[in-house]
Amino acid sequence: MKYISALVLLFLLSGCASYEVTPTGRALRTENQYFEIVEKNSDRTTKYSGLYNLLEMQATLLNSEVTEAQLDQLTRFYLWDDAKFQQEKSKRETKLSSETEFFLSFYTPERKNDDLQKDTSLWRTFLDVDGKRYQGKVTRIKSSLAELVSLYPTHNRFFTAYQLIFPLPVKSIEGKEMTITVTGPVGSGTLHFNKK
Repeated sequence: MKYISALVLLFLLSGCASYEVTPTGRALRTENQYFEIVEKNSDRTTKYSGLYNLLEMQATLLNSEVTEAQLDQLTRFYLWDDAKFQQEKSKRETKLSSETEFFLSFYTPERKNDDLQKDTSLWRTFLDVDGKRYQGKVTRIKSSLAELVSLYPTHNRFFTAYQLIFPLPVKSIEGKEMTITVTGPVGSGTLHFNKK
């Protein structure tokens, strides 16, 4: 009877596991936990002119929480060993200490207007935090759609992936209210983060 009780208890406890473990024994967040963290640190907006869609955008703040969760997600996908994990963690810690980064998923119906990364673009990006405004540097992300969707589940093939970089350490503004504005002659959209 003790044997059966022990098996039942083991079965029930293993079904309630809230993390995954790497072969080296390091615990990883589950995919559901990862998606919850991304959702919590994301915002989206759609702008219309009558029935005409002007722009649609979604962004995720790559703060410490999201970065740590992404490391777990990438470790799960690529089966990183501890050395590779530590190497990637070190790179990301350096970035967190020097800049603020957002992943932006952007859509506008006319492809000629989807050029945020160009120097000649009509679009401007701003980060407003602590009463100060910072202009962003935009880079188009050329990763595969499968990888982007695995990291940012609301991104899809109709949107263009961009990286927004702002010249202040994210560690200095974590937890503070901030807004991202993407604006130009076509339209303007604002995304809010850490709303109180």
